[in-house]
Amino acid sequence: MAKKTKLDNAHYLQRLRSEFPDVHGAFVAGKIPSLRKALAIAGIKPERTRLDKLKNSWRKATGTERDAFLTWLAATGAPSATAALAFTPTPSARAAEAPIASGRYLLPSTIAEIEAIMFRRRLKLDDVMHEIGFPPHDRSLAHALARGASLRLTMIAALEIWLRANARG
Repeated sequence: MAKKTKLDNAHYLQRLRSEFPDVHGAFVAGKIPSLRKALAIAGIKPERTRLDKLKNSWRKATGTERDAFLTWLAATGAPSATAALAFTPTPSARAAEAPIASGRYLLPSTIAEIEAIMFRRRLKLDDVMHEIGFPPHDRSLAHALARGASLRLTMIAALEIWLRANARG
């Protein structure tokens, strides 16, 4: 199977020019402010919602930035913020008793814990995949972390063992 490559702007511009000349014309004329917006109008790429943008920013944030955001959220009186702060389990307690997935889908707390371990140990997804016994080029964990995609049950079981081994205690 060929490795999927990331498409660049030139590809999308060419596709706009050939498949959606009216949208391409409006983009080139400056009537559409960004390529991303033009692609959304043409239906090539979905428009990102504020929730999508928040999730993306959360994944990129450091642990300190996440803590500061949760503190700010609690200070604003948001009802779910206090529940989130109260429920944030320690990794060792979480690894000992809580499930890491609901069916084939990783829980948000599990995703946060995996990302924290990766940050702390300076690991890439390929490294994690290797450590849990799967091919490094397998992108299923990347899709599960970024998009909430489902995982094979064998991968969830391997991740559970890896999380226990890497839990701070």
